[in-house]
Amino acid sequence: MTYYNFMKQQKMWYQESHREKGIEVNKINEYYSIYPKRIYKNINLGNPKIYDFVFLGSFKFDKETILNRKWIIPFIDKNFDESSYLQFTDHKTKENYLPLGSFDYTLKKYGLVPKEMHENKRDIFDENYYDIMSKSKFCLCPAGDSMWSMRFYDAIMSKSIPIVNHYDETYRTLAELKLDYKYYLASEKEFIYREDWVNHNYEIFLKYHTLEYL
Repeated sequence: MTYYNFMKQQKMWYQESHREKGIEVNKINEYYSIYPKRIYKNINLGNPKIYDFVFLGSFKFDKETILNRKWIIPFIDKNFDESSYLQFTDHKTKENYLPLGSFDYTLKKYGLVPKEMHENKRDIFDENYYDIMSKSKFCLCPAGDSMWSMRFYDAIMSKSIPIVNHYDETYRTLAELKLDYKYYLASEKEFIYREDWVNHNYEIFLKYHTLEYL
């Protein structure tokens, strides 16, 4: 069962990953999001974990995103400090914006917002985005304009542990729901960075979201 169909970006990555293997695509199977090597192989997994919590993405892009991401503000107020990294990237959030602390780079750095770009350019490898995420122990992975967000898998391929508000934010299809990913709920009292979780998640990602083992 598919709860959310592939976006244009996912279709492009699905086809690219199969071309890398020399596999002709006659029909796209949307059960699992598939990433090409150009994305996950370019992430520097040797980066030191210099940040505890990170969120880098849009906040006020549309009404659905605002509603689904409103929980991150109290979480940021409670948990983010000088060891954290926050950057809202969409133009609407930046209007008359007041930084939330020394950890807030919203007005200091430029960030890409795929949904503000033409569909045919959304498959770009955002080097800064993945670099920051790979330097972070935990990544806030709220839903966007739907309950599913690609950020959940971006965090896992960057060896950062996802934090979500509800388990509905951890899958796109019934097949993905059955994957045993490890993550934290925002309501939990303690967040411990566990190498066994990180490696467990990464192996699942390689098995189901790449063609690495074909």
